[in-house]
Amino acid sequence: MTQTTILAAIGELPQDVAVLGRALEVSTASRADLHVVHVLDLPGNSAQLDDLTTLPGQAAFAARDKIQAALTELGADPSSIKLHIVLGSHALALLDLCHDLSPDLIVMRAHQKVKISEKLLGSTTDRVIAAGHTPVLVVKRPVEHRYGRAVLATNGTDNALDRSAFVFNLLPEVQLHLVQAVQIPPQLKEAMLRFGSRTKDLTKHRRKLIEEAEDHLRDVKAQSHERGMTSRVLKGDPLSVLTRMCRDQDFDLIALGQGRSSLVSRAFIGSVSRRLLRDAVCDVLIWCPKHGTID
Repeated sequence: MTQTTILAAIGELPQDVAVLGRALEVSTASRADLHVVHVLDLPGNSAQLDDLTTLPGQAAFAARDKIQAALTELGADPSSIKLHIVLGSHALALLDLCHDLSPDLIVMRAHQKVKISEKLLGSTTDRVIAAGHTPVLVVKRPVEHRYGRAVLATNGTDNALDRSAFVFNLLPEVQLHLVQAVQIPPQLKEAMLRFGSRTKDLTKHRRKLIEEAEDHLRDVKAQSHERGMTSRVLKGDPLSVLTRMCRDQDFDLIALGQGRSSLVSRAFIGSVSRRLLRDAVCDVLIWCPKHGTID
């Protein structure tokens, strides 16, 4: 059985204590190896990181001390966790480390913007997600309790079965609710009306979409063999209904795909995924289809 690896990206403390807390929770639940990385965007070379007479060396020493103290405060043994202090651009350094370690999950804070150029090009989190190499858990709020209730959103064409297995392997005790939002796209609705479709035709088409969604959710549940999974078809704009559901029903986590998969669109993530990263009140797990389930 392949050992699971989780990578926690730590920018600043105490802002990223929640990232450490969730990374510890998930790595403990899935019995994974935990690696913590802190990137120093400073001039110099990696050899200077161990030299306290240099600026990179002093910064590395201070960062290592703060991270180890935070881990101890969270009840973890720092000696059991691999700590990486690296030099470079935040996003590029994380992607290089992902190439070396091949983690099963990256845990990050939402919207880590370091400087003006980052604001123009997109946050470090956005760029790591867009690379599409590894699933990313985006921590959006302080840790008040362990993950208990999670929603997995599917559009009916993505691989919801693999994603449900991935979530259950990361968090075996989580209660997972599978949902699919159904909506006639406004452009299609307008075109149907323009070309003579009647209201009852729209109603019939919507009913067909709902039935197909119900069949899809039923199939995923049947094939997953996971006890306790519930499902529901939501009606309306996916962003609106998912955001409202996470807020009103107090879910701890929402898991969904990137929303885009072609090579041409790899530099971007789908609009629903991007806007949920911004609007969801809970943490967000972005799963990439290149990565399989945890063995």
